[in-house]
Amino acid sequence: MTSTARSGTRPARRADLGRPFRWLWASTAASNAGDGVTRTLLPLLVVAHHPDPAAVAGLTAVNMLPWLLFALPAGVLVDRVDRRRIVLGSNLVRAAALLGAALVLADDRPLALLYALAFLLGIAETLADTAAPAMLPRLVDERHLERANGRLMAAQIVLNETAGPPVAGLLVGLTAAAALATGGVLYALAALLLCGLAPLVRPGREAAPGGPAGGVLRDIRKGLGFVLADRTLRLTLAASALYGLVFSATFSMLVLLSDRTLGLSETGYGLLLAAGSLGAVAGSWLAPRAAARLPTVRLARWSLVASGAAYTALGLVRHPVLAALALAANGVFMMGWNIPVMSLRQRLTPEDLQGRVMSVSRLCAWGTMPVGATLGGLLAEALSVPAVFVVCGAVLAAGALLLLAPLREDHSAPAGRPAPAGPPAPGAPPPSSDRPPSDPPPHHDPLDKG
Repeated sequence: MTSTARSGTRPARRADLGRPFRWLWASTAASNAGDGVTRTLLPLLVVAHHPDPAAVAGLTAVNMLPWLLFALPAGVLVDRVDRRRIVLGSNLVRAAALLGAALVLADDRPLALLYALAFLLGIAETLADTAAPAMLPRLVDERHLERANGRLMAAQIVLNETAGPPVAGLLVGLTAAAALATGGVLYALAALLLCGLAPLVRPGREAAPGGPAGGVLRDIRKGLGFVLADRTLRLTLAASALYGLVFSATFSMLVLLSDRTLGLSETGYGLLLAAGSLGAVAGSWLAPRAAARLPTVRLARWSLVASGAAYTALGLVRHPVLAALALAANGVFMMGWNIPVMSLRQRLTPEDLQGRVMSVSRLCAWGTMPVGATLGGLLAEALSVPAVFVVCGAVLAAGALLLLAPLREDHSAPAGRPAPAGPPAPGAPPPSSDRPPSDPPPHHDPLDKG
């Protein structure tokens, strides 16, 4: 459904987000369970057979490379065709890839095949993760975006980052083939659940008017122009790019920090990830409430600064419990950035540009990750694995203060998504994205990354 105008009355505290959202949530939950198994499993397989920082960092770089190569064309595709079908097809491709890998990689696990699997999964993820968030403003009222995003992210955290890693650790202790097959079955389930959305999201309504194939570059330029014309989008996306570099540099080295510095087993590594995920679950509950009471930019800025401090602490501690606490704190602050900023971008973007703006957002956040993973490996070899976390944390905290400083402290989400922005007329006021809403934001009762 299209977004409705604000009625001026405060919505019900626990307003139902609707059946279409529930189908999307269920499908996303299943796909994130598959993510949780495979993302933990693949680094463990690499470490078991190729235990050096460059090989581990290379896996992350290859997995994230499709975001750098295909994110912008994916945004054009998402704005032209049925977004539901894109997500469904991506889940089927991932299911087939993992079920096939369960047979091919059962005994021999050459690095080239592991990289090829990571690259294919990355392509499917690029399409699915661009299309799914672009669907959300059509499924729920814009007043409930923080709550809907919070529930999706909570499902992602619980199944992708909390339940998935220890399950993957246990499965790989038995057989890697079983772990790969489990991921494939979960992606197949995600595709099946998404079929429930078919009667509710028609391709004709979901797609923006398409152009010829030669218009892809034109459509990409239109999306980039919209982002560059809006100061809030421009600077928050720059901060997302920095966060992507820091996250990938640190996450690619986390398995080595767990093994070499903290002395944890494979199961212990999964539990360490789960500790960070529990913090993110708490953050997905707190962030919508904080966004309803605090200026968006202030909440985002200080969440990134605090996340940088948590990364630094993670590099300094040597006890597993303290490391788990640092990861849990980082999870809270990560949601304090992700949920308000994601909802803000969805509000600022018109329907026919949702896919392209989301693709620019993913390009900034995820397309920088191959670079970050490579830098993390180089920094670990030049200094040490813990030094990666200390340096990256300091860079994130300083960068958040500098990049978000030009935005006003009283910035809040506008009441609705504006029309596509063009060059301002001479003497025109600043873009409406810098203005507060005309009425107070509704009270959000969050909970449900999914």
